[in-house]
Amino acid sequence: MSEERLKAIQSLVTDCYIAHQEDIIAGIIYQLEKEYDELATLSSFGEYKKEWSHDYLLDFITYET
Repeated sequence: MSEERLKAIQSLVTDCYIAHQEDIIAGIIYQLEKEYDELATLSSFGEYKKEWSHDYLLDFITYET
């Protein structure tokens, strides 16, 4: 991630916090988690479990599929 992109994200979070719009941040995090779960499930051919670490998922994809 570029330094410029990181600053833009930090600004978004700050603006949401100041405007009492924490639900926007929560919605973004929720959507990211949902999309991660979908991609992990697809890439592991349905074997993915939410309790897996990211490193375990990568190892599973690399060595088991």
